[in-house]
Amino acid sequence: MIIFVFLFTIVILITLELISRRDDVRNLKVSFSLDMDLVEPGEVFTLRYVVANPGFLPVLSVGLGLQLEDVFTVCEEDAWKDRHLSGNIVDHRFYLLPHGIFSGKIRLSVNTRGMFDLGRCYMDKSDLLGLSSLIDAWDMGVRVICTAKTTDALEYKTLGGLQGNASVRRFIHEDPSMLMGYRDYTGHEPMKYISWFQTAKTGKLTVRNFDHTVGQNVTLLVDMNTQNRRYMENCLSLTRTVCEQLEEDKIPYAIYSNGDLHFLREGLGRAHLLMILRRIGLSKPAGYYSFASLVEDRISKSMGLDSYIVITPEPDEDVDTAIRFLQAHVDTEIFVLYGKEAAS
Repeated sequence: MIIFVFLFTIVILITLELISRRDDVRNLKVSFSLDMDLVEPGEVFTLRYVVANPGFLPVLSVGLGLQLEDVFTVCEEDAWKDRHLSGNIVDHRFYLLPHGIFSGKIRLSVNTRGMFDLGRCYMDKSDLLGLSSLIDAWDMGVRVICTAKTTDALEYKTLGGLQGNASVRRFIHEDPSMLMGYRDYTGHEPMKYISWFQTAKTGKLTVRNFDHTVGQNVTLLVDMNTQNRRYMENCLSLTRTVCEQLEEDKIPYAIYSNGDLHFLREGLGRAHLLMILRRIGLSKPAGYYSFASLVEDRISKSMGLDSYIVITPEPDEDVDTAIRFLQAHVDTEIFVLYGKEAAS
């Protein structure tokens, strides 16, 4: 009887061992996810991974290796690195019961602008008795976009004139949204400015006081024609810095470029800014046509009421000519920022 039980057990083990060697039995499910896919240089984000065993047999030995691209820095404690990190490869060893799950996470950062694949995954899966193994390798299939860094080379106080000191063209009927208050009539204001309601309340002639700058918006023109990669990277940093400061000051803005930043119509808010930051991160960068053509296109579609900020790699005769041409068609001073002069 004992011999029969022993032989039966051996047969069962051999059967299960043979079954466990089938690829479909060791077909573990692996998934990867990021807590954010748009970051700034040096910002820490988290890569999460889950390995699941959907089968009815245990996998007694699993080796999971994540080979990260060189641009990534692992931001874990030294003790964790000693256990799991070798060079740029993260290694885990574990077992999985039937329908079991293993999960892990790594905190990472990247300091280079661009879009990057996280890397490749390697998995070593044993059979039931650990007598043979199956090795698979594939791309993790997740990407992160790193936008440009900010720069402190921008003297943004000069841009205060965009709202406070600029005059705009006046129309026959004043925009009610520009009404700032009321003041006494001096005899020099047009009769249409008189507020008869306020005059009746105060007993003396009162006129409406309009601020003709509150309707100002900003248009960024980004020139991307250059062979100097460092100057262009600085232009992208300037673009991000200007947009974030306009957001902080609640000034609506649009962006137009002659390169792969393309254009984004006037807007304000987090979604508007994130769209620009994503495009900055994805930029090659490269210019598709001349800055003069970009200026001519904007003039043909603009009423000359916006304030303009020009961001260009370096002083250039053709660019300067286009800026003078633009200045002749707008009522406000144009601010020019050069990538050459921005901090590296």
